[in-house]
Amino acid sequence: MVRIILFFLLMIMLSCKEKETNILPQKDTIKYNSTNWQDDLELTHSIDLDSVWNKPVRFYVTNKKLDSTALKFYLGAYRPKDEPETARLLNLVTAKNDSLRPFYRWILNNTILIQDGALAEYTGVPARKYAEKFPKEFFDYMDFDKSGKKYFDWYNSISYSGLYDFENYNDQKTIRENLITTMMHNCNDCDAKYEKRIRKFAEDCFSK
Repeated sequence: MVRIILFFLLMIMLSCKEKETNILPQKDTIKYNSTNWQDDLELTHSIDLDSVWNKPVRFYVTNKKLDSTALKFYLGAYRPKDEPETARLLNLVTAKNDSLRPFYRWILNNTILIQDGALAEYTGVPARKYAEKFPKEFFDYMDFDKSGKKYFDWYNSISYSGLYDFENYNDQKTIRENLITTMMHNCNDCDAKYEKRIRKFAEDCFSK
């Protein structure tokens, strides 16, 4: 009789254990089954192997003036999202610091690559302002990608949200002409070839 009781107790315990085992993987799947947002950025997170604009990442991350959120972006600890901190981070692309600006530009470019939904509203204005302030540098950066995809991504981003800070955002003709004027003003010693590229870029960004 005692053996029968023990047998039934053992069966009950095994039954409970089986139910627990079936439940836990489902919880784990829901909680942990997510992709790394940096998967497509081709990073090793080795500051000597990864490079930005022909310099190892070590050059940037050991600079004491590097923005802390920019470092978190590289490490994967901060993903741009719909919040003021993202706007502040992306606007660093127009920083006067020549040493760090390529790193901030790399962050903006990769944010353009991963953007969707609300995040796409954050990239256009800093991308436009960078092109306006550093036109020659902008075209050098675009020319580095022979496929033309980077140029396509940037002008589409500007076209989508690059006029949000204008009161007359519906008047794209005026915005286009202002973009041309500003870029030409900041393009030191630019010849007719640069002027043609600037006008083409303005048309691509604001063609309506």
